[in-house]
Amino acid sequence: MFLVKSVCFLGMIVFSVCSKFSSLDTIYQKGVDAYSRERWSECIVHFEESLHLYKTYKTVIINCRLKCNTENKSQILEQIEDLKIYELFLNRRNCLIRCLDNEFENVYMYNNVSNKILSNFQSRKPYEYLHLCYFEMNALPKAASAAYTYYVANTENEIMKNNVDYYILQPEVDSKEVIDLESEDYQVLYRIGLKAYKLKNWGETIANMEEALTHYLNWENSCRAECEHLSEQDWTSEFSITIANYIASVLTCRQKCQNNPIFNTGVELLAEILNYLQISYYHMERIEDASQAVATYLFLIPNDEDMLENKKIYISLVDKKSFSERSDVVYYFKRDKQEKMLLNFFLSENNDNYA
Repeated sequence: MFLVKSVCFLGMIVFSVCSKFSSLDTIYQKGVDAYSRERWSECIVHFEESLHLYKTYKTVIINCRLKCNTENKSQILEQIEDLKIYELFLNRRNCLIRCLDNEFENVYMYNNVSNKILSNFQSRKPYEYLHLCYFEMNALPKAASAAYTYYVANTENEIMKNNVDYYILQPEVDSKEVIDLESEDYQVLYRIGLKAYKLKNWGETIANMEEALTHYLNWENSCRAECEHLSEQDWTSEFSITIANYIASVLTCRQKCQNNPIFNTGVELLAEILNYLQISYYHMERIEDASQAVATYLFLIPNDEDMLENKKIYISLVDKKSFSERSDVVYYFKRDKQEKMLLNFFLSENNDNYA
């Protein structure tokens, strides 16, 4: 628990609450120390706690950034030079400071996490320790999932691949229960929807694919918000150059959010989901919903010959006004396209001076 309470009696009854704040850096280091001393049960306790704290840390950070990115109380009514832009970021700064202070206090957690520790969690380093600690405690099913979770994010690691292969061969381990413990909701929903599609359970396919689409858009927004934490970079004496370099770093990070284990890009994933949806809606005789899925698919991939043929069929079955794109996917695609344009422009001009 994050909170330790002590009750003090001074004359009349007075309650005094003494809180103990958790530090992600400290708990993680305790796990490393326990591992180095071969204290396997302590290793497990500390790394499991650190993973919980990291998820709490991420949730607070992301929620505050998303909240403050949509909050804009402007007092400058007219755009004079760049004053409205400056005001926007000054407002976000004030909002973030207030939000982070309040929310971290609410969860009894320190906000000062080192870049090195954050990098370790992003690369799933705790699972590299955990699989060995589970192994030493003879908890092989947990060791298998921990090893696999690390391997998913580090596929170049041949040693971990061999570890996963070893665990799967053990009689105590059911290969179907070896999972990625960091798998996102949209990935799980997509796979469940795919199984339902193969069984021709159209209603179940629709329910899971619709949820997968919504969860993916929400997940990517959260991933993009994470990108606003930047490691230290070289500053120059030129304000505009420094700001531009930071913007390029944020855009690069946001584009990497589309890298996922299902498809190469978010656009490909959304298009595939929409394809399953249009087929399933058709079988459920929900023709208007099917036509909207086709229209949205073609907005993403306009030259797909099979989908263009489907368009001809659906246009003959529904009112032309019903053949319209989904606004959430349209917004996603337009934002992605313009981000790519900005980033490509920056890189084309600064290829030799920017890493």
